[in-house]
Amino acid sequence: MPDDGSFNFARSACAQFVVEADGSVLLPLYIAKSADGPYRVTVARCAFDGDALAYRTHGDVLTLDVARGLYEPSLVGLGGRYFLTIRNDLKGYVTAGGDGLHFRPVKPWTFDDGEDLGSYNTQQHWLTHAGGLFLVYTRRGAGNDHIPRHRAPLFIAQVDPERLHVLRATERVLVPERGAELGNFGAAAITGRESWVTVAEGVWDDGARRRGAKGAVFAARVLWGEPAPRPD
Repeated sequence: MPDDGSFNFARSACAQFVVEADGSVLLPLYIAKSADGPYRVTVARCAFDGDALAYRTHGDVLTLDVARGLYEPSLVGLGGRYFLTIRNDLKGYVTAGGDGLHFRPVKPWTFDDGEDLGSYNTQQHWLTHAGGLFLVYTRRGAGNDHIPRHRAPLFIAQVDPERLHVLRATERVLVPERGAELGNFGAAAITGRESWVTVAEGVWDDGARRRGAKGAVFAARVLWGEPAPRPD
């Protein structure tokens, strides 16, 4: 990493990354002078020799002077653009850029009617398919005040890639809430017709068990109506 005190603490933390056509890797990181923060977000371009990642350069350093700052970013590429979704203690944030290293100022996640998405203090992740951009997230306002940080259920919805907001009418429950947390999950394409979101129930007390949680591991299969186009 750069010989710079701001990279003393550098972590990716469940990040979705992008493998470029030339084999380089765009890896989103959150960085700080120490583990105590405040955290900032950047994307590092890395080489990969089949065994190890090697830092080559990094792009803009995104900052937010709110609580612990910005952390746990995830990156996806679609249609020649790159999209970052980022965790903050009070709200989820989003931004986009043209080269995977440089981005607009971050903006809070909202629905298309302007209302706050209600996702906070946990990760969000991306799915893409056939030109469509989708977000998987947790949020307030789903009869889930009994869940710590409102971390269940998991929702999926389509995102407007220009306005960077969630299309409320497309929202669906992807993994149901059974009394336990579902934060910190994985999301990935499996085939041209299928993506998976994987998560385990975080059972921390008997209350979660009484509501039906069993510590189960879920693999939610998203089946697309058309196969993804082949890359050129």
